[in-house]
Amino acid sequence: MLTWRRAFPAATAARGETVKALAALTRRAVTRVGADRTVLGLTIAVPGLVDPDGAVPAAPALGWRGVPLAASVRRALRDPGFPVAVDTEANLAVLAERRHGPYAATTDLIHLTGGPAIGAGLISAGRLLRGGRGFAGDVGHLPLAADGPACDCGRRGCLTALLGVDAVIRRLLPGAGPVTDHLPEVERIQALARAGDEPVRTGLTEIGRLLGQAASVLSGLLDPEVVVVGGHLAALAPWLLPAAHAELAARAPVPPGVRLEASTLGSAAGALGGATAALATVEAGRLPAG
Repeated sequence: MLTWRRAFPAATAARGETVKALAALTRRAVTRVGADRTVLGLTIAVPGLVDPDGAVPAAPALGWRGVPLAASVRRALRDPGFPVAVDTEANLAVLAERRHGPYAATTDLIHLTGGPAIGAGLISAGRLLRGGRGFAGDVGHLPLAADGPACDCGRRGCLTALLGVDAVIRRLLPGAGPVTDHLPEVERIQALARAGDEPVRTGLTEIGRLLGQAASVLSGLLDPEVVVVGGHLAALAPWLLPAAHAELAARAPVPPGVRLEASTLGSAAGALGGATAALATVEAGRLPAG
């Protein structure tokens, strides 16, 4: 599998710059694939709402409202001859879990993303649950603490403001300042936790309790077999999950049957889900034009 990782300040960049960056990465990938192979499709993962046309009605973590992302990328690529799709990062991650993860046989599964925004990808009775407008799983602005920190959406105490990667870094590394590349900061938190840093470990325990609260709400609504956490939540799982498990058990009205686990797919879950979505169209008999 060919992968690249590039840090990009999408939250502060102009939308046009983001589209240009996506188009440039796509051209680079197509070139590497080679002319003797067929590109089945491009799938873009977004931490926000996505409608059936590939537009983004709202992505507060990016400062976006009403962005016709799929159409803009198609124009930037000058109608590339393969499908350009957009979906939520959470939906794509749960598709990857369902096909490639250790829970592939699970018919009721939730993937809780870890990143700038918190979202939930929902598999119910073996199928991706999208909702009436395609917005199911938008849990990042579910309020957990009325007196909590301010969120990008304008409210306080939302899941994203409590559990999002920027919120976790601000809480555990107060001197970090604005962060474009989150990975080094998450690795720094891991190193401090391994070294027994008491403020960091205490903070991770408190964040773990909040994660357990979020899992209990989702479990009560959807009754999944497994809730899988990804992104920085998976990276920090050794310190988050003990408190999260205890909180989930304490809040369950009956003995909890749901498992709360860390994803094994790493940071590539969304990308892997995008490839899975493109392959699914071919498996359904819909071949790209040309």
